[in-house]
Amino acid sequence: MTTAKKAHTAELIKMAGELPALIEALEADIVAIAGRMAELQAAGLIYATEHWRKGSNREPKYFYLLYPQKQGEPRKREYIGCDPARIAEARAGIVRAREFDALSTRLSGLNGRVRTVAGSLNDARRFLNAKR
Repeated sequence: MTTAKKAHTAELIKMAGELPALIEALEADIVAIAGRMAELQAAGLIYATEHWRKGSNREPKYFYLLYPQKQGEPRKREYIGCDPARIAEARAGIVRAREFDALSTRLSGLNGRVRTVAGSLNDARRFLNAKR
């Protein structure tokens, strides 16, 4: 009788034993993503697109940042110029903003996974605690 009883619950015990490592891995992913997002934000995010104005020789010469237009306001344009260092800095800010948004989407998905798993575990606990 004891062997039959263990066979019924052995799979549950095995699955429950795997949960702490999986939860820790999920937490490590969340912490790593949040940390990277904080680094990106501290370095500066630029939500704009590149625009080049042509010089007298009809070649791109002057670099501008065009920001998204807000309702009822004129579109903001920021002159960067033709200094390679300032152009590289502006482009790096745009890349950081894109990476930040991608990480934000990923973090949102992981947080949704946490909520789903917490609900499932709560349901399992409630089911196991039900009157026998």
